[in-house]
Amino acid sequence: MSFLTPIALPSLPTEVLEIILTHLSQPDLTQCVRVSHAWNKALVPYLWRTLAIHSRHSLKRFITNEAQQALRRNATFVRELHLVHKALYDKSLPCRKTLISDPGVMLLEVYTISLFTNLRALELEPVRLVRPNPEFDLEIFALVRQNPHLRRLLVNVKMDPKTLINLVTKHTPHLGDLDLVVSWRGDVKALLDCLPECIRTVRLRNVVHDAPSNAQGKTSDASDASTTLARHHHALESLHVAGNLAGKQEEVLVPFLESCSPKLKSVGGTGGGMGSYFFGNARIAKILSNLGIVCKELSQYTLPNNVSDADLAELIAANSEWTNIELYTRQVGPQAAAAIVECCEHLEALDIMHNGARGLSGFHLQAVLGKATKLRSLQAHWLLNTDKITAMNILSSQWATTSLEHMDLKIEVQRAIQASRSVQRQVLRRLGQQKKLRKLVIGGMTTDLATGEFVHQRDCLEMTLESGIDELVDLKNLEVLDIHHMDHRAGVPELEWMVANLPRLQILIGMLDTLRPPSDEVREWLSTHRPSWR
Repeated sequence: MSFLTPIALPSLPTEVLEIILTHLSQPDLTQCVRVSHAWNKALVPYLWRTLAIHSRHSLKRFITNEAQQALRRNATFVRELHLVHKALYDKSLPCRKTLISDPGVMLLEVYTISLFTNLRALELEPVRLVRPNPEFDLEIFALVRQNPHLRRLLVNVKMDPKTLINLVTKHTPHLGDLDLVVSWRGDVKALLDCLPECIRTVRLRNVVHDAPSNAQGKTSDASDASTTLARHHHALESLHVAGNLAGKQEEVLVPFLESCSPKLKSVGGTGGGMGSYFFGNARIAKILSNLGIVCKELSQYTLPNNVSDADLAELIAANSEWTNIELYTRQVGPQAAAAIVECCEHLEALDIMHNGARGLSGFHLQAVLGKATKLRSLQAHWLLNTDKITAMNILSSQWATTSLEHMDLKIEVQRAIQASRSVQRQVLRRLGQQKKLRKLVIGGMTTDLATGEFVHQRDCLEMTLESGIDELVDLKNLEVLDIHHMDHRAGVPELEWMVANLPRLQILIGMLDTLRPPSDEVREWLSTHRPSWR
């Protein structure tokens, strides 16, 4: 049983609430009396329907005298307080009281004692104030100070950065769980470095690092304090930082991570809207590796725009457990490409997107295919000209994987030679062995060496029955086939074969996008049998 808030729903008479509170033993009360989000979720629709009619009345209207008396008698047993309405804030927060006010002599002000002084968890949800209240931060500050054994703090209300840092780092010595939900701009380094040493989980949902500086350009005392305290956060198990560290990832995160122990098992976060802070930086990644935390996914969004080939190669080579690598072609130079091949044993997905050609080639793709036994997705559509994977690349060695589900790349086949169709059949047979394929993209534009313009690919698979399209007969899971912008020769016989042998094929792209205009026969067949194919 759990009491969630000092409010009696219409279905629960206050007499029952009072009887239960007064007859439970102290251990039972300690375990059962909670103020949490669950009750409020059930109560909100009823309250707001009533408030819409009586808009000038506050939530106090719903708290009977009997319920308030019962709460006051038993407030010492409340361990979790979740504040979601202004009236609940008004009931729970201490207020400033003037004891002595003698103009020109003395002004003595104190905060009243809140009903709740034995809290273990406090959750502060957004509240709409009729007018700005400069006292609000100080009242929250006073409530937290009156609960020195607080172990969980969730903050989803705007607070002054200095007040929040002071509160969390100096007045919550037993804090184990900090969840900063609200968007917050402040000194993230000072906040992290000065957290209590017993902290176990930290979640900063949307922060913007803004370290204050003095006139000489030096960091403020708040930042200096974080280095002089030299706290050790050996109890930390989970760290999540999302937002914008203003390019100060190393400055903010390295000292804090160096203060952690191998108990830290979960690390994550996003920066600049998309990328992770932690594993796109070689120094941070090395610290995490020493703690036993190895990143398995590398994204272009985690890297600086001007990352060098050598730095990227070093980052990739430092980890042999990559499962997902997603990069731009311009980011992958010869050294990084070699590192990908070297560390691809556990790779499940390799996605190389267009942003300017650099150092990855079809040779590297073939090396990955020959080594990555768990590879499920290979996307390298934008490898152009000499970087394309050739038929000879494909046939030069066996592929290590039979688990490919998505394959997207341009294959170069010399169609001018007499044995071209025999080679094409062997290539298509290799593709047909990937029985889990759901999406196959082998078409795409290339560049004309003379003009530099994008043109249809001429040296490509013909995709005819004569050249071996029937070798794809085992691709019973294939849903998407894309042969656009290539000089294929597929016609009605091939379309009929696809319908008969590829039962799950839903999307065919490229029948109307070839070097030569499609025949009237093809257009009529598509219009009659598969109008969604094009």
